[in-house]
Amino acid sequence: MKTISTVLAIVSLTVCSSTSHAQLSSGWKAHDNNRPQPKVVDPGEAASKSSVPSDAIKLFDGTDLSKWDGPDGKEPKWIVKDGVMECVKGSGFIYTKEKFADCQLHVEWASPANVKGNSQGRGNSGVFLPGGYEVQVLDSFDNKTYADGGAASIYGQHPPMVNASRGPGQWQSYDIILRMAKFDEDKNLTSPAMITVLHNGVVVQHGSEPYGPTSWVLHYDYDPKKTEAPIGLQDHGNPVRFRNIWIRNLDTTVTQGTYAKERDFTEDEVKRFVGKYEGDHEVSLIDGKLWLKNLGRNMEMRAYADDTFGLLKSAGSISFTADDDGKVTALKFKFDAGQNGNFKRIE
Repeated sequence: MKTISTVLAIVSLTVCSSTSHAQLSSGWKAHDNNRPQPKVVDPGEAASKSSVPSDAIKLFDGTDLSKWDGPDGKEPKWIVKDGVMECVKGSGFIYTKEKFADCQLHVEWASPANVKGNSQGRGNSGVFLPGGYEVQVLDSFDNKTYADGGAASIYGQHPPMVNASRGPGQWQSYDIILRMAKFDEDKNLTSPAMITVLHNGVVVQHGSEPYGPTSWVLHYDYDPKKTEAPIGLQDHGNPVRFRNIWIRNLDTTVTQGTYAKERDFTEDEVKRFVGKYEGDHEVSLIDGKLWLKNLGRNMEMRAYADDTFGLLKSAGSISFTADDDGKVTALKFKFDAGQNGNFKRIE
């Protein structure tokens, strides 16, 4: 990676260490040759074409590049043949027509079987994620380069934990999970981006936090205005091949439930529920609140009606029955987890 297209060069002109959105670095300068190399591991049997999840978007199924653009939105000039797309030197990046944010991305790729060059000049390409982060594609099989520039590195930032590369010409896979950086209303960073990568089924990035968009040599800052972007594949001048590319949009929003409106009770009103019930159940009054002991666990209760309660953190209902004089005679509960019971008062 020495060049970056303007489409994905979503970087500020200020080095991240001088901005309010800066992430802490690892202590290593970009591309330091003294940085320890990842341990080499054998990833097992070669990758094969896999099935696609039912909710995935097929970005490349081996037939055409209809879901991709070349530089500046022009027709891509990469070759499609025998179910595979191949980078053409000098043709430029290709980009998905569709933009994405939080996502799960599957990419299969192969470096040239005919080995030429070394270090960054051997089987070089890259997968650019929304936010501008590059997962490096490189023939890293018996090919030394700087640690943060090898296959499956977050280029210039995070080396892979191990080198799980297969040999030249063999099909390899990336499974990438991206959580975009999050910002508040004032564009202040509230949580950094997070990237997990499986290289040939081996975890090589585990929740790695990029410092900002990828750039050669320097570290740049996040761009709070960039909430989504295309997926990009890099033309670095090598005939790297790709196949079976799909993506799943990830909805990471948290659904908030709503509790029924609580009823206010005085301490005298709820005292009548306090007591022991069959099955080692007990209702206690602690600091003005009712607690139910069930299966040896104390659970705080919430009042919803005169004789109907629920639990603070568990779904279900608790109700009481009383005689004609208003004396509580039994406790009944029904939990959504499947536990039900009707217990007479014994004390």
